[in-house]
Amino acid sequence: MTYPTHLPKPNMIQHVFVYGTLKTGQCRATMWPAKPISIEPAWVRGQLFGRSDYPAMMPGEDRVLGEIWHFAGLDMPRVTEVLDQIEGTGQVGFPDLYVRVVVDVFGMDGHLIAAASAYHYAKSPEIDGFRRIDATDFAQWPSTS
Repeated sequence: MTYPTHLPKPNMIQHVFVYGTLKTGQCRATMWPAKPISIEPAWVRGQLFGRSDYPAMMPGEDRVLGEIWHFAGLDMPRVTEVLDQIEGTGQVGFPDLYVRVVVDVFGMDGHLIAAASAYHYAKSPEIDGFRRIDATDFAQWPSTS
C-alpha cells in the first residue's frame, strides 16, 4: 500500500479515528488496551453506512463524525494489534472485515488535527445489509435522523 506524501507512515501514527462501537459510551469503548493521552470530537472525509449493531465507513466526501484518540508512541503497537483483532483485520485464515487505512482528521473548527489510523469496510457495505447514512452536516452513527 502506498501513502500520500503528506501523511506519516502507519508505524509513526499515534492517533486512531473511531466512528462507531469504539467511541466513548458505545459497547466496545472499554476494549481499548491502553489509556489514551486525549480523546476529542473530530471528523474525517468518508461515506458512512449503518446497521443497528455497528457502522461501516468507506472512502468518500461526506463529513463523518467521530473521535480522535491520541496515544503514547510506545502504546501504539498494542493498540493496533488489539484493534485489528476487534475489526477483523489481518487475521490469518479469515477474510478481512475491515482494512486499516490512514486518514486526515479534522477538529470541529475545521482545522487539521493529525493523520490517524481508521478502519474502512473491506467490501461494499450494502452486501451485508448496511444502509448509507446521509446527513446535511455530519454523518454519524448511531444515526440521529
